[in-house]
Amino acid sequence: MQCEKATDWWDVSQNPDPADDLGYEAVELDLIATTADGTNRVLVLPTDEEMLADDAFMIVDEGDVQDLDATL
Repeated sequence: MQCEKATDWWDVSQNPDPADDLGYEAVELDLIATTADGTNRVLVLPTDEEMLADDAFMIVDEGDVQDLDATL
């Protein structure tokens, strides 16, 4: 992903807004628990199937998944 905004890092706040300051777009994700070689893993997929064509998925350790709503 390329950010369209050219920004001097000295001008960015210490806690930038992901959308307004960094140009990130939040997407809905599906989490599918699985096991690989005896290790619990999670397959993270976008709910928009068209994004899969761009290889938009991750396989992560179960402990790496955090519920961000729960931390607010």
